[in-house]
Amino acid sequence: MNKSFLNLALIFLTFNLFSQENTAVTDSLIPYDAIIQSEEDGKRMKYSGTTNFTFNQAYFENWISGGESSLSGLLAVDYNLNYSDRKGLVWDTNLMVSVGTTYLSSNSFFRKADDRFEINSLVGSQINQYWNYSAYINFKTQLLPGYRYFEEGGEEKKEKVSRIFSPTVVQIGLGWYFKKSDDIWLNLSPLASRGIFVGKAYTENLAPGQKYFGVERGRTNNISIGASLTGHYKTEIMDNITVDNKFNFYVNYLQKIKNIDFEWNAKFILKVNERISSNLIVHIQYDDDLINKLQIRELFGLGLSIDL
Repeated sequence: MNKSFLNLALIFLTFNLFSQENTAVTDSLIPYDAIIQSEEDGKRMKYSGTTNFTFNQAYFENWISGGESSLSGLLAVDYNLNYSDRKGLVWDTNLMVSVGTTYLSSNSFFRKADDRFEINSLVGSQINQYWNYSAYINFKTQLLPGYRYFEEGGEEKKEKVSRIFSPTVVQIGLGWYFKKSDDIWLNLSPLASRGIFVGKAYTENLAPGQKYFGVERGRTNNISIGASLTGHYKTEIMDNITVDNKFNFYVNYLQKIKNIDFEWNAKFILKVNERISSNLIVHIQYDDDLINKLQIRELFGLGLSIDL
């Protein structure tokens, strides 16, 4: 751990020495995304994003070759708000919402196909053309209750195991923000805190030593201090095929420092025309506070896309 803190101290010293050589901020040093084209005192605000809706349905009755009726729908929202000014202030916020459900004729209940609500917000103060001091917050939760399904006496039943804000994961940090464009950025935070918050109703009846999303019996949170690396890279790999990568790495200083929690979300967009596109989402994460297993989420759909 001493070596880790020494390395972080050297990084911090290097950045400060570099920034002292660039204290005279002129228009030529303003990040290109802060070169404002508007007339409002050099301020600029950009708003962009996509809304995707995918719907699938199948119906079978007396079909001799077999089949099962099904119904599924998925709504995904991904919006960005970017602000900058000539004083070197950069504020980038991203909202991601994805909700989906599926139903099979052999099941008694509708089941989740997807459930995600996430906000990322970062404020930066310019050091030079691409680097900024930064402070960020990441907020993640779910919108719909989660259930465990089981059979009892030949009847399908369900038990609620999670709900909105339980769990909720909040991560905040201070560090440096590298932004070459809206499609390429990186945030390094040597001082980051993460909290996992849950409803006490889910922890008060736990067995001794048992945990609920990393939270101990009778408690409502699990707080840690560590370091994080977050980034985004979007590129067109061929005509009409774009891949959007978002990733996050987190190291806990207080325990299991050699254990790195990570999350990688890749979205492949295959554009058919201005309104119709196909999307493939591959989402992989490992966080042994939540579950000591590799989590994999994969979604594929052809649907209607609305670009702003």
